[in-house]
Amino acid sequence: MGADELGAALRQTRLAKGLSQSALAERARVSRNFVAQIERGESTPTVATIARLAAALGVTVGELLGEEAPAGGPSDAVAVALVADRIAAGSPLVLADHVERHELLPRSLLRDLGVDGANALLVRVGTDQDSMADTIPPGATVLLDRGPVRQVVPRGIYAVREETAGETGCTIKRLVLDAASRVLILLSDNPGHLPRALRLRSGQPLSDVIVGRVVWWTPPAPRPVQR
Repeated sequence: MGADELGAALRQTRLAKGLSQSALAERARVSRNFVAQIERGESTPTVATIARLAAALGVTVGELLGEEAPAGGPSDAVAVALVADRIAAGSPLVLADHVERHELLPRSLLRDLGVDGANALLVRVGTDQDSMADTIPPGATVLLDRGPVRQVVPRGIYAVREETAGETGCTIKRLVLDAASRVLILLSDNPGHLPRALRLRSGQPLSDVIVGRVVWWTPPAPRPVQR
């Protein structure tokens, strides 16, 4: 979908929802001028911004992009498992009782993000997880690429396993790997959280600790306005 088509689709959906540009901008946490530029086809938002706009409009990304398949017809969507911030302790990473539901994501979105549909996983961050709040708000849903992690992109955002009260949970952090000492440094975007170090055992693969690379996220759906 080109910039002009996206702009027209955004404007049509916004008007159908009875929202002004200012109201949509406030919900999506962008400027009204940016919304206007997108609708005029003058700006192309990132996938994360498209996701915020879709959430603010109360539609899926696929619906906003016009990529939802007709009922009963062939689908260009991929069913991706959604779990809360609790994950399985062993292999496979996700057990059946950890999957809350499956979400349909446009295959084109996964392709643009460089994610094989078989390696895609959605994780809903806990509402108390604020260590990345300046970037990824608590309660957000993140899309992980669970492809083999052979190296860590310095300061890239990853989902990492951690033990909490006897359960294996999932925390979102920026990572730096000191390959010589085999120490992972976990960094937060919230200055209220200090860095943590995690030492890997000799021969321990990164996949034992890293659940996947965060490639996209959508914020929590806005709460209904109380009148």
